Amino acid sequence: MTTVEYRVLGPLQVLRDGVPVAVPAGRGRVLLATLLLRPNQFVSVDELVDRLWDGEPPTVDRAHKTLQMVVRRLRLALGDANCVRTATGGYLAEVGPESLDLTRFRRLAAEGEFAAALALWRGPVASDVDSRHLHRQDVPPLAEERLVVHGRRIDADLARGRGGELVDELRELTAEHPLREGFWAQLVHALHQAGKPEEALAAYEEIREHLADELGVEPGQPLRELHDRLLDPGSRTDLPRQLPARAAHFAGREAELARLTGAAAGGAAVVITAIDGTAGVGKTALAVRWAHEVADRFPDGQLYADLRGFDPSSDPADPADVLAVFLAAFGISGGKVPADLPERAGLYRSVVADRRVLVVLDNARDVEQVRPLLPAGRRCLAVITSRNRFTGLVVREGAVPVTLDVLDEQEAAALLTARLGEDRVAAEPDAVADLVAFCGGLPLALAVAASRAAGDPDLPLRALVSELTTAGGLMSSVEAVFATSYRWLDDDTARLFRLLGLLSGPDIPLDAAIALDGRRRAEVRRSLQSLTRMHLLTERTPGRYVSHDLVRAYSRLLSEEDPPAERDAAVRRLLDFYLHSVDSADQLLRHGRPEIELCTLSDGVHPARFDDSAVAAAWCETEHQNLMAMVHLAGAHGLHQHAWQLSTVMFGYLYLRQSPSDRIEISRMALAAARAGGDRYAEGIALHALGNAQSNRGDYTDACASFAAALRVREEIGHLHGIAVTLDQWAINHALRGDLEAAKALHERAVAKRREQGSPAGLATALNNYSMTLVGLKEFDAALVANDEAYTAVVEAGMTELAASTLDTRGLLHRERGHLGDAVETFHRVLALPGDQLPNAIKVVTLENLADAHARQGNAQDAVAALRSALLLREEQGNEAAVARLRARIAEQEGRS
Repeated sequence: MTTVEYRVLGPLQVLRDGVPVAVPAGRGRVLLATLLLRPNQFVSVDELVDRLWDGEPPTVDRAHKTLQMVVRRLRLALGDANCVRTATGGYLAEVGPESLDLTRFRRLAAEGEFAAALALWRGPVASDVDSRHLHRQDVPPLAEERLVVHGRRIDADLARGRGGELVDELRELTAEHPLREGFWAQLVHALHQAGKPEEALAAYEEIREHLADELGVEPGQPLRELHDRLLDPGSRTDLPRQLPARAAHFAGREAELARLTGAAAGGAAVVITAIDGTAGVGKTALAVRWAHEVADRFPDGQLYADLRGFDPSSDPADPADVLAVFLAAFGISGGKVPADLPERAGLYRSVVADRRVLVVLDNARDVEQVRPLLPAGRRCLAVITSRNRFTGLVVREGAVPVTLDVLDEQEAAALLTARLGEDRVAAEPDAVADLVAFCGGLPLALAVAASRAAGDPDLPLRALVSELTTAGGLMSSVEAVFATSYRWLDDDTARLFRLLGLLSGPDIPLDAAIALDGRRRAEVRRSLQSLTRMHLLTERTPGRYVSHDLVRAYSRLLSEEDPPAERDAAVRRLLDFYLHSVDSADQLLRHGRPEIELCTLSDGVHPARFDDSAVAAAWCETEHQNLMAMVHLAGAHGLHQHAWQLSTVMFGYLYLRQSPSDRIEISRMALAAARAGGDRYAEGIALHALGNAQSNRGDYTDACASFAAALRVREEIGHLHGIAVTLDQWAINHALRGDLEAAKALHERAVAKRREQGSPAGLATALNNYSMTLVGLKEFDAALVANDEAYTAVVEAGMTELAASTLDTRGLLHRERGHLGDAVETFHRVLALPGDQLPNAIKVVTLENLADAHARQGNAQDAVAALRSALLLREEQGNEAAVARLRARIAEQEGRS
């Protein structure tokens, strides 16, 4: 049988049984090269004419006739090696996947065989084909493709600890491609791995200067992060700087500031309380101002949390949630954060123990809320604000109490002067005294009153006092101050202020406010700016707005004036914004989610759209508390479909965040909403999600009950995909609790359902999970059959996101069977996968599995190399326990080498 081979990765060649076939020179070579560079793809006559004549063809009729002649001559020359086929309006090269070097290159690269793929290249693409258009348009993308694969091959070698062998190669590549940051990053990594940190730093500085000179830019974030992680850990720019902006107008409090400074010298915790729990006395303003003044004493970070201790529209912050945010600020998130509150608090104290960190805990409810959040390091300082006196904290933790009173007349006048100017205040001393007396020296009330006066420079202060005292006959003085400012808002801004009272989240971003309001962006922004000027809102960070709890209580009271239909429409718009935004993120953050037909998007609502998973995850993290609040808001307004759909599309980021408690909470809300709406499909989704979250938290018995209930619902409604997913997850739950036989039986039912459903991705996942359980049962032959079928499905369907987990299971199977060479080879295949197919969570586990296989082989040197690569990732994750374990393993292996 004749074997034909086509080659374009270098000079154009056609081989019949290994013997070169002469390809006509000139346009015949251009024609064949053009078709082979797009194997099995239609190429139109017009495009071929453009290639053959380099964009300057003769008349259309002549060109077409000449093209036909070129095709005939090429076919005659190739004989039985001819691959040129005629299609309507054009031609194509019909080649088998193994007969063209380009398709073999792509297959090998997809399988992680990077070195073998690169070995197919014999030089520049179609180097002996004379066509400017071909080399300008078709060849550059292939050259880029080769460079990408080359980079992946180097990544694989670095993962194997071969940095020292790569230095010369990478120096050549960086010289040839001086602006390609990926090769420079690999060079820095290789030099560091080779024990040459000074040369690594010099390489970083070289590319930094080169980029600045050539392009006027700094290195990209990946290269900067590599530099920080490997070369200069002390210069990290990602340490937390969470303090809110200090108040623009501040007066007095000199004694309190001095007391805080004195307390800081002793390293004690500081509690700021207000007399009789008075709100609006300026506790936050004082704490934040002082924190900014001493921030440079705490170079390792400044943490801030609003604990919402007395927020009228939401529950106090859960200390566990606050700890998760604090730990994430130091790079510890997801599965690295313990679920148990004491363990989470212990990890937090360990992280900050040797650091100089300032912690501001604002608006605390009680000692129980605060105590888990206190740092333990002697170089750390906690500043706590609350309406309560924390006597227990003073006695037990040695906190220094700072009692904050209302402003005296002189301090209050100074605050008004800072806002209104010295001349205006000095012109009406009696009115100023009355204004201070009416506001009771309360800084919040004074700030709101001053903003009213500042907004109308011609308004006499005496007239302002008259307005306030008239209103004060009907309501408290603080509410009277708010009312005076509120009355001066235009109708649209006043309406937005009332609508903001419906919310229970900690803040609102501009885009969400636009959805809530329903007007155009510029109009809503102007209203938010007006509310900020009037001190009815604070723009804590650019584009995010928050209100004092007293102001929020007032706006909530006013919101009852609006017709219920208008309030409900605004809430629906806001829920639509968050639902469709987090849905866009969820589509990037997870695969195989249930089918959902989302609630119709309200007119004029423009949700966030994402095309980058990291950006999507960051947005979800920023909006976490608001998203949780939205589920509650949907339930409170009877919007049951919004409630369960929000809970469902939040799964992806909550899973990555490793927040099983949050997932349990919203799954229960989703279940209640589904049942209230009589939606059985949604009920099945909610029950399954609840079981999944319970299993993640280790509540295996509760999870079994939830999965059983989900399966009953899904069987009753005939939801085939849902039945298969629930069976599979229920099986995993049994395996986690140690009941492998029960897990095996459920896995077999899940696999059968996946076959019935005809879902390649679902079948591959179910088979891979099944094979892991069979490995645990030591049924190795059956496990291999299941894993083989899973991997075949992954490859055939191009499901790259499942390749890493499927191959890692194969490696474990080989290792447990004692086939250590096969295990090592398989783990290397996992590590050679492209970065977008190899999450760090799988990569670090594979590295540790590889190290164990090397150790069982007695190959301590390679085991240490794999462990060191794993250690870098664990250090990046901030997993202190894993770091300690890996260092112990490295020391053990080095003792054997």
